[in-house]
Amino acid sequence: MNFQTSKEGDTVTVRMEGRLTFEHHQTFKNTVYPFLEEEGVKQVVIDLGGVTYMDSSSLGMLLLLRERAEAKSIKVALRRPSPSVQTILKVVQFDRLFEIRH
Repeated sequence: MNFQTSKEGDTVTVRMEGRLTFEHHQTFKNTVYPFLEEEGVKQVVIDLGGVTYMDSSSLGMLLLLRERAEAKSIKVALRRPSPSVQTILKVVQFDRLFEIRH
């Protein structure tokens, strides 16, 4: 799993590539959560364009991120899910919880 981050204005983008599974939980937290403490961050965009697979724990990671971000009035959006990831997100109805940008 590869994580790349960028910040533009009040938006942080986290681009991920590979299979997102439980073993990446700590790396995900270490990569994303510090941005929730930065002054001026209003939105975190999780770019799923390079993610080929997500297990149930990775869905939990996104839910925990959303919960923590909302407590700080930060929005979380998901971007460019691959067709297989899009299917997973649709089945678990994440489109009701997250803005999903294609």
